[in-house]
Amino acid sequence: LHLWIDLVFGYRQRGRPAVEAANVFYHLTYEGAVDLEAMEHRIQRAAIEDQIANFGQTPIQLFRKKHPRRGAPIPVSRPLYYAPASIVLTSSVSASVLSQGLLSAGRQSPAIVFIGVTDGKVVIVNGGFTVLVKTWLTPFQAGGNFTFSTPQDSFFGIGADITSPYRIGGPVAENVDLTSHCFGLLQCCTSCYLLSCGHWDNSFRVISLNDGSLLQTNRKHKDIVSCLSVSVDGSVVVTGSLDTTVMVWDVDPVNVNKRMLHRGAQNNVERLAKGETILFDKPRHVLCGHDDAVTCVAVSKELDLVISGSKDSTCIIHTLHEGRYVRTIEHPLHSCISNLAVSKHGMIAIFSNDDLTFFLYSVNGKHLATDESNGRINSTYISSCGEFLICGGDQSQVFVRSMYTLDVVRRYDGIGVPISALAVTQEDCFLVGTQEGNLFIYSIEIQQQKKTNFLQTLMTRSFSQSTS
Repeated sequence: LHLWIDLVFGYRQRGRPAVEAANVFYHLTYEGAVDLEAMEHRIQRAAIEDQIANFGQTPIQLFRKKHPRRGAPIPVSRPLYYAPASIVLTSSVSASVLSQGLLSAGRQSPAIVFIGVTDGKVVIVNGGFTVLVKTWLTPFQAGGNFTFSTPQDSFFGIGADITSPYRIGGPVAENVDLTSHCFGLLQCCTSCYLLSCGHWDNSFRVISLNDGSLLQTNRKHKDIVSCLSVSVDGSVVVTGSLDTTVMVWDVDPVNVNKRMLHRGAQNNVERLAKGETILFDKPRHVLCGHDDAVTCVAVSKELDLVISGSKDSTCIIHTLHEGRYVRTIEHPLHSCISNLAVSKHGMIAIFSNDDLTFFLYSVNGKHLATDESNGRINSTYISSCGEFLICGGDQSQVFVRSMYTLDVVRRYDGIGVPISALAVTQEDCFLVGTQEGNLFIYSIEIQQQKKTNFLQTLMTRSFSQSTS
């Protein structure tokens, strides 16, 4: 494109560069070649006007120097909304690369059970309680080595380790499935923490992302904590338990805002001073109403809602601020609630792996849509715009559904094995983890520029013919 601009509007329009590029036209076609207003002879003026009309006019010369090449295309804003077809499988990280040096010979890599993205970091947790913290590379960052190998250069990717891989405390209780419901990321000012639940001692834990050290343990539930959720702004944590209750926890603003966390001078280990906590020791609310174990929870500070799903086939809505009961949504087929998601527009999607069916409700409890899935769903995620529900499971595909109709808007292939976890970044990139421990990245790809330019070749040939 820049070569064409040089010919039509640029420095190759006139003078010796134009002659060398065989870009010379009749002299009367150029701007300023003749001043018609100054001509007094009517016949001569009419003749020149006829010649200009016959030969045409060259554009105004706008540039006297070479025009720069066009840079790399910038990402489409909200590609999932405006151009879902532009999102493709651009790269992958194999299980052997992710777990390099962590597994003994012959052992199979555990499944990825949680993926989180926050503040330029990608946090990956596998079934062996190993935590990987890597750099999230974007087109706005310079440098960085990609850990994947692909014939295409992508805008986004997984970079080098921020910290060395480490293992966090386990194991989980026998009656709890280790899924993405058991983990969450809590971003407080400049610090980020990993939350985990499902532990045998009825606790959920706050863990430092820097080194995996245990910062806080909360044991207020009377049975295993089965699920948790963190508000978008990082100020509230909600936990659900096998004891049928839901608890709402506030982040301690004094300790966070005053940054009372300090690092060990020698080991650079994050520690808490005595008596300090990330979350308050006592929950703000204890929400009741379920008759069986709570399986999934969601919190929306924008809507002032806490929503919980249970094995008793109900989805109960409470207010976040006051903890007041709002309503109960019963599963139409009386199945266990396996997954739920709430959008910022007030749409609630629930799914059960018993009947493989999605149901969509408004926050007022009105049933809006129903759609069946062709397999188990292991992970769901709401897009940043709130318009789409992204889900993956045993079908080995990523499905994008409308949060207004549950219609499948887009289906992404290329994985080939069951999906165990997924996350969606602010740039609408999909990070997909599999049961075999592999990680796949779906994003917008860069269209590579060809080294052989058609215009350059055409000009070279034209100049050769004119001089021969």
